[in-house]
Amino acid sequence: MRIAQTLFIVLLGSAFMPCLAQAQTERQYLDEVLASTTSKRAKYYRVNEGQEGDLWIGKTYTVDGKLKAEGRYRDASLTIPEGAFTFYHANGKVESHGLYKNGYKSGIWERYDVWGQALAEKVYDPEVLAGIVYTRAEAMPAYPGGDQRAFVRYIRERVSPLSGDRLKADVTTSFVVEKNGELTDVKVVGGASDVFNGQLVDAVKSTSPWQPGADNGRPVRVQMRVPVQF
Repeated sequence: MRIAQTLFIVLLGSAFMPCLAQAQTERQYLDEVLASTTSKRAKYYRVNEGQEGDLWIGKTYTVDGKLKAEGRYRDASLTIPEGAFTFYHANGKVESHGLYKNGYKSGIWERYDVWGQALAEKVYDPEVLAGIVYTRAEAMPAYPGGDQRAFVRYIRERVSPLSGDRLKADVTTSFVVEKNGELTDVKVVGGASDVFNGQLVDAVKSTSPWQPGADNGRPVRVQMRVPVQF
């Protein structure tokens, strides 16, 4: 009876092993600048090789199987590098190594040529990169009440001329969606009057917070420009 139970456990475990292996070796296809692409256009691919503490181990290879980079990531989808990283030349020698902080290169990075001779170091300040305002992001900010048409409809319902006359104007609202979704630097381009502009700015601010934008899996600041026709 014990032999039968042991055999059943072994067979059960082996049945799940292919699934686990597949989960660890699923490939992410990358182009020449290590951005996501299709398998047909890929120059590299990246695989998740397991977890180490709170971080995930990721290795990037050329399509012919040569190691290009290795390091740790904050997420299982391998989008946010964190900690020590090493990049390699095609001949296997180290190209550069240094630290990532929340997805950005940080501090001193040592670099080498294809023969292993040291090159000038590069120094990176992740705080400067973190403050960049995007005009396009991989995932654009989202209005909590629906799509852009719903946002425009909301704005139009809350802006009206004091005289009660029908308002005719084509304006553009400009604002920045911060990493926490709050709206800042709200402006009106082509407004009709100070009163009208003030109503429009207040209406835009009242939609805060939005779903923030993201790039490479990280929240980023995104400037939005939305035309509104009255």
